[in-house]
Amino acid sequence: MRRLFFILLIFWFYSNSIFGEDIPEKKTKVTSGYYIVTYKNTDLNLEISINGYKIKDGSSNEDSSGQEDINYWIMPDKNKLTYRITERKPTKKKSSFPLDPKAEINLVIGQKGEFPEDGERLLTFVWSSEEGVKTLGVWQELPFDPPFIPPSKLWTIAKSIEWSTELEKSAIAHLEALTKALNSKDTKQVLPFLTFREKDTAEARYYPHDPASDKKALEGLMKTIGPNWKLNKSQIKANLLCDNKIVELTDSKGHPILKGKKDAAIPIYLSLVDGKWMIVR
Repeated sequence: MRRLFFILLIFWFYSNSIFGEDIPEKKTKVTSGYYIVTYKNTDLNLEISINGYKIKDGSSNEDSSGQEDINYWIMPDKNKLTYRITERKPTKKKSSFPLDPKAEINLVIGQKGEFPEDGERLLTFVWSSEEGVKTLGVWQELPFDPPFIPPSKLWTIAKSIEWSTELEKSAIAHLEALTKALNSKDTKQVLPFLTFREKDTAEARYYPHDPASDKKALEGLMKTIGPNWKLNKSQIKANLLCDNKIVELTDSKGHPILKGKKDAAIPIYLSLVDGKWMIVR
């Protein structure tokens, strides 16, 4: 009887860890590191966002797995990892080896020099075909309180954005000035637009800020693309991120609005600091 009870207990633990919808946020003693989202999906489409920033879109019908460092997007207090799982549209082509629908998302805190799977898991979600069908196509949230905040100054200086026509006009004016600077062939005109982003994102990932290296990389970019940058000002779409501290500007299809030749593009993430726009991510 004891042996039977032990076997049933092991099975209960195993089945809950595999088929349970999500595992609550863990307590951790880690005080620094890299927040990393890992994911994989089979025979289902999967979309993932962190505080509004899109990690993975759900347009592909292909099975996938991947990871993304999200230190830039971790902010003080409550954070939200959101996901949506959808069924795939049937295709004429049938797989010779059909697989069971699966999806998994992990939020991991990793350290320099180690693989994500060696890091400490803060959140885990595993899709269950028994319960998951009830939420197919619906965005779900996994809120969490980060045990530490990456060293970014942005959250203390950025103001909350209430998007309006006036703000859109001023943001476009700021980007027009950036476009003109990019087409000037003069890096000194461009660097002031990018200084905060380069410094803050380096610090958020524990890299020493290297202005000389930033300048060299910018010179290479401007030389390769040349004065061919264009700003698409029609049908701009504003997406507020990170508790409205950042706005992402795209076209109506979600593509960057600042583009150059050779498929070059600069994603636009702006914040309001002291009443002025700054490129922050």
